[in-house]
Amino acid sequence: MLSSCFSQQLVKKQSDLRLLIDQQERFINKPLKELLKEIKPPIKFAFGTDAKDHGMPANITFKFVTHQEYLILKEVNKFPLTLIIYVKEEKIDWYDLSKRTKETITSWTADDLRKYGDLTVIRIRVYGEATTDN
Repeated sequence: MLSSCFSQQLVKKQSDLRLLIDQQERFINKPLKELLKEIKPPIKFAFGTDAKDHGMPANITFKFVTHQEYLILKEVNKFPLTLIIYVKEEKIDWYDLSKRTKETITSWTADDLRKYGDLTVIRIRVYGEATTDN
C-alpha cells in the first residue's frame, strides 16, 4: 500500500496570516518563495522597498485586498491585514519603470516571483485587522 503525505498551506485565508509570526523561525534565512508557498489567498497588492540609510532592511509588502476593497475598508476606519517580509538583500528595484507600468506598479506577478523569490527572509511582520474572508 502506498501512502502519500500532502502538505497543507499554513495560511488558508487572510485571517491566518498571523500564523506566520508564530512560525517565523521556519522561514528565517530561507528564500522568500518558500514562505509564499505557504500562502493560499491571492496577493492583490505588492510593492518592494530598498534598504534605508537609517538601518531599515529592504522589504516587500503584500496585501490581499484590491485597491477598491482597501478604500471601502478605510472608509470605516479598518485596515486590511498586511504582510511585510524583510529581506537580507539591500536592493529591490521595484520601481524600475522600464519594467513596470502605472497599471502594474503594485501587482505581484509570476515574473516577480522569479525575480524576488530567492531573496532571503530575515523578519516577518503582520499588521492590520480587516479581511475580505468569507
